[in-house]
Amino acid sequence: MTPTPPRCWTARDATGSITAIALRAPALDEVSAAALGEAIASMGAVRGLEWVGDDGVVVHLLVSLIAQATVRLDAAIAGALDQDYTPAELAHLLGTSEADLHERFSQQL
Repeated sequence: MTPTPPRCWTARDATGSITAIALRAPALDEVSAAALGEAIASMGAVRGLEWVGDDGVVVHLLVSLIAQATVRLDAAIAGALDQDYTPAELAHLLGTSEADLHERFSQQL
């Protein structure tokens, strides 16, 4: 069986022109690191935590963000299935195999 190619979306490039893009599998990169750093700082400030230099507080903030992301991921998977995404497409976006997708999200598939 031929793998299902990822869907194609559009985005504006550096010149402002609309161009077709494909979402890639998850990656660790500078953009993700910066967004996570901002989320940690924002949550620490909102919770009134004196967290700078305290890795225990960073652990607390990261676990809170992971828990929230897990809830949102479950909801996003359900929504994507309602929008007719295939298991192959979702596995690509999650950076996993279809077998792992079925194991993790079996109640939704």
